[in-house]
Amino acid sequence: MLRHLVNVLRYILQAVRKNIKPLILIASFFTFIWLIADTVHRPEFVRHASKHTSRFGNHSNNQNERWDQRSVELFLDLLEIDINATSGHEIEKVTEPCPSANTLLFTAFAGSSMSENLWHYFSLIAIQNSLLSAMSTTRIQILLTGSARSELSQLFTSLPFKVVDLETIQCYYIPAACILNSSTDIETAEGKKQLYILNNQAKRLDEISKVSWEQQKEYFNIRTETQNTVYDVLKKIHQRAKLYGDEDDVTNLQLVGIHIREEDALPFEYYYRAITFQRKMHDTGMLLFVVICENPKGAICNTLHSQSERIEVIAEHDELDVDFALMTVCNHTIVSNERDIFPALLRGVGNTVVFGQPNNRSQYIDDLANYLENWYSIV
Repeated sequence: MLRHLVNVLRYILQAVRKNIKPLILIASFFTFIWLIADTVHRPEFVRHASKHTSRFGNHSNNQNERWDQRSVELFLDLLEIDINATSGHEIEKVTEPCPSANTLLFTAFAGSSMSENLWHYFSLIAIQNSLLSAMSTTRIQILLTGSARSELSQLFTSLPFKVVDLETIQCYYIPAACILNSSTDIETAEGKKQLYILNNQAKRLDEISKVSWEQQKEYFNIRTETQNTVYDVLKKIHQRAKLYGDEDDVTNLQLVGIHIREEDALPFEYYYRAITFQRKMHDTGMLLFVVICENPKGAICNTLHSQSERIEVIAEHDELDVDFALMTVCNHTIVSNERDIFPALLRGVGNTVVFGQPNNRSQYIDDLANYLENWYSIV
């Protein structure tokens, strides 16, 4: 009897060994099906949309179309909206009238850096310009997160956009919100209220490249004190420029702005080739390079400072807006960091050089250079 049992087990083992691969594939297939079924039924992965509802929370009578409270809270956290800070306001309570049915609301998830907030800010303005030219009856409203407005206020004064809040956002049905990445198509419908949110890392290059940024001054006002500081810096630069040429040269002086930070980690060869390129592109008058350095004693800034030909190395200012404004008023730009592209965009004219070697940090800068005239990639 025992021998028969051993033989049966041996036959079973041999059968398993012979068919182990098909068995593994079958088991993997059923596991995959189970994971999909389990995932799609979790509340945080379900995005129900109802043609009868226009607000989130419990505005739908269908239980299956509601988000649970935790999902709503997580979504609002990404927009920096704290339900607990509303002084007792219930999530469905509206104290101000909601916008009309043909209003499109655009905002962005909270950015983690000044560069990300600048990308969002420029992207939102560019989207607004794009849609206003295509839609005549639809109203477009743009709101910023609190941290984005605080960060951008370091550069610009009198920002025209308010902060997104609970009373405004609850007028829209969050589960039907459109999350926009860098290349997501924006679908609109006449007479419909819709919420659009820029995802983190979203950079709307196509819309940004089509805007005449020098004509958008109302979004980028600089403080009077900052303008005066920049004027004093330029006055000193022009006075020192007389050492390089005669009075006529100084009158026709053109400046190339470079802002070098410790984190940039670009090779010196890039700056050398970019400077050479800018000189070849400007063969009349005087060209002077203004190099703003986070660390003037750093290897690259120190090497540039040792050059005798028309290169002025100055230290970063304590206020971010001073260096931003200075880069904007320069006639040309050599981009060292992604933040340098925004002053060049606002200037609208002149030659802009970017680092063209593909990498995770510069890919979108190189892509933007492909969209714009007088922007050049150099390795």
